[in-house]
Amino acid sequence: MNSQKISRMQYGYILTAALMCMAVANAQITLAASPEETSAQADSNSNSALPDDPGSLVPGDASDGVKAITRQQVRAERMASLHMKYIPPGWRVRELPPHDKVLLGLRDLYNPYAVGSIVVAASYSHLTNGQPNYGTNSGAYGERVGAAFLRDSTQGIFTDAVFAPLMHEDPRYYVEGPDYSIEHRAVYALTRPFLTRTDSGRATMNGALLLGYAGSTALSYSYYPQVDRNFHDTAATFGGSIGGAALGLIITEFGSPLLEKMHLAPSR
Repeated sequence: MNSQKISRMQYGYILTAALMCMAVANAQITLAASPEETSAQADSNSNSALPDDPGSLVPGDASDGVKAITRQQVRAERMASLHMKYIPPGWRVRELPPHDKVLLGLRDLYNPYAVGSIVVAASYSHLTNGQPNYGTNSGAYGERVGAAFLRDSTQGIFTDAVFAPLMHEDPRYYVEGPDYSIEHRAVYALTRPFLTRTDSGRATMNGALLLGYAGSTALSYSYYPQVDRNFHDTAATFGGSIGGAALGLIITEFGSPLLEKMHLAPSR
């Protein structure tokens, strides 16, 4: 009973650390573009912006000749920087050229979210003596951190810098925000590892992420312990990575209001 309580407490600490790391990362990524940069981009690229995600329509009075407009259009128009991977609701974006996808993928490797994910994943694996099975001594923890770094880095490189340009997919995540129901937003975030948009804004399967994570999982054979190099553990690694991506997007989707209250993200 005591060991079960300790395990639950450890899990709670890890989950709390994950929430804090991802919230800070979301704030820093959102603030990557200065007001001057977003304003200049909005002026110079107003004709080349992709459409926003479909939004609820605000009905107009037909007798007054007022056309229905989207709620995103009611908000002040803002142009997202090419360095932003997580796009706030209603912000306009430009199509990402292949070289900017590469830069976005490389830049995303060194933000607080990536570092926090690595530490949390390695710590949880170490506390539970889980996969990869390096053991539980101090040296094993360093090996777990290194393995987590390699796994997360190769996932990001394969997904954003390799397969997204090749498959003409947009690697960014578009936060839907409070205009939608909680259920809708949860389903939307949970399905983004499987569904995304093309460069032109059309919905498509998220082949870049699925292939990128599969490639990273296959590469883990070169540095995981021999005991983990089997089909069962490889499938578990791939499934866990997809689940981790979905959890991160859930936190990103619902963390925006908290960041606004903390004045860490711009109000919408």
